[in-house]
Amino acid sequence: MVSGGWGWFTTVASILIGQATALTMGFVNNRSQTRREARARAAERRKVVAERRETFEPAQLVEVNTLLRDAMASLHAFGSARRQYRSRLREDPAASPEAYRQPMRDASDAADAALDALRSRIGFILADDVRALADAAEKALTTAAADILRDEPVDSGALGGHANAAYDALSARLRDIYATREPAVPTA
Repeated sequence: MVSGGWGWFTTVASILIGQATALTMGFVNNRSQTRREARARAAERRKVVAERRETFEPAQLVEVNTLLRDAMASLHAFGSARRQYRSRLREDPAASPEAYRQPMRDASDAADAALDALRSRIGFILADDVRALADAAEKALTTAAADILRDEPVDSGALGGHANAAYDALSARLRDIYATREPAVPTA
């Protein structure tokens, strides 16, 4: 008692087409979900990198600024100690130079240490233009230290100009970082 010859075929075909459609839609949905998750992971990685940079770079800029100020102060102290050493030798030529040399050596060592610390941190500045100005200031300080050691005059105006240019660049970069930083709390 078979009735309608093709009725069973349309039923089976409908079931198979429904299953194929369900499998295809599941596959398409899974691919879409996978792409959304990959985009979300990439966005999260970019956000983490940006947050790390926003933490790292300001810390480096502030540290280089501090080290530059320390190097300037230690260079001035070294120049003062060197002038005092020469003055004492002129005042008392009979005295042993060793008696007056130690404060100058201490000041020289402090200046060398400050310049070494500054040199070691300049490379961590991420902005090329700021790094170049800080590097120029460090080179000017190193040249001035060598001039003081050789009892040659130091152009304090040029030295201050290099240092001020570096200070200004460091400050401007720091302000720029904070001006472009995403707010921690979303604004309504």
